[in-house]
Amino acid sequence: MSFLFRHKARVFSPILLMVLGGCAYIAPEQPIAPPLPALAKPAPFTAADADLAQKLNTLNLAQIAAAKNARTHAGRSDIALVAATIGQDLTALQARLTKLATSHALTLTDKPSATDQKQIDQMQHLYGAAFDKRYIRYFSSADARIKPVLAKQIAASKDTDLVAIARDTQAKLGTYQAQLH
Repeated sequence: MSFLFRHKARVFSPILLMVLGGCAYIAPEQPIAPPLPALAKPAPFTAADADLAQKLNTLNLAQIAAAKNARTHAGRSDIALVAATIGQDLTALQARLTKLATSHALTLTDKPSATDQKQIDQMQHLYGAAFDKRYIRYFSSADARIKPVLAKQIAASKDTDLVAIARDTQAKLGTYQAQLH
């Protein structure tokens, strides 16, 4: 047995050396790859773009907060359903807006304006038909205030991503307005 083992070892040793030697082969030194270029940061928003982003942010936060109340305080089921949709849609738009603003070095507030918060707080104490009436009035007045501002600033904005968010917001607000009446 030992004779066969030694014979096999002699036959396999050149093969084994070739395999092991191939693993030990060291390639000539490769040049070091140049560093990747830095990611280009978008330019900061213009004053008009920053203003539009802030207004969209304030509008979204106020409408999201009011919609949360409407889901539990509304007397009409259609208002509660529209409010649920408003909450979902504007939360998604708000996430897009926050991401865009952050990439442009703009910090957005995380609370509705004091005026909007006051109205939202007042609506929290209403239920049923009284809430429905107040919510529809609040939504309609906010929509009427923001429509001309959005139209003017969309036309003046230089940032295509911000314009897309503003147009999406405009379209959704129009849809909600039609559903609430």
